[in-house]
Amino acid sequence: MLTRLGILLALIVAGAIVTASLSWRFENVEPERLARRFLLGVTALMGVRIAAYIAANVFGLQAVRALSTGPVDPTNVLLGALFGLAAMTAARGTFAKFLREPDVLLALRIAAGVAFVLAGLVNAFLADGGVKYFEAMGYTATFRRFMTTAEVLGGAALLLPWRWLTLVVAAGLAIDMFGALYTQVRAGAPLDAAAFAMLLRLAPLAVVAARGRWAFVSMGTVATALIAVVGATLLRQ
Repeated sequence: MLTRLGILLALIVAGAIVTASLSWRFENVEPERLARRFLLGVTALMGVRIAAYIAANVFGLQAVRALSTGPVDPTNVLLGALFGLAAMTAARGTFAKFLREPDVLLALRIAAGVAFVLAGLVNAFLADGGVKYFEAMGYTATFRRFMTTAEVLGGAALLLPWRWLTLVVAAGLAIDMFGALYTQVRAGAPLDAAAFAMLLRLAPLAVVAARGRWAFVSMGTVATALIAVVGATLLRQ
């Protein structure tokens, strides 16, 4: 049986392979039209995730709970498709105009922003909000409340139309996710597939918001990872 991380990677790889193999069909579609289709697809699939979230967490329908989580979210297929088109752009420059379309950036804002809002709400309103988990990892309840608030507000901020704000918030949320992964590695716990899912949403959002400045985003990624490691070390009780 596939693990949650395995499902996440399978969905993304499937989307990338299928899109790359069919890229010749997309080359004849106007970039604006292709971007609009991508936006509609992301919006529709995030709607499925929201519906699954409500069904599972409000009405107790556990059968659909997995669809409300990052690793199993079907939007990952479209994110994989985006990675496939980005690979084609790097190889042939074919879809460069598509990646610069405003609808692509909006789609990535929705994919990342809504995901963080839902994740924060789960921690805030369900069960013990992860209090026991945070304490077991050496963090305080105050820190848990801070991170929960940051995820909800940060996710909402990603939906706003200012690129500079998107990059600042994406960096902050990346620190959160890198910190979660580092904490799990240090504690010898299984790595959280949800954190990987979030990082795979933040990465393309940052690249598109930064107008394709890969070096800038790469340096930012290294910086946020280092800050996360130092911060997680200092904050542990």
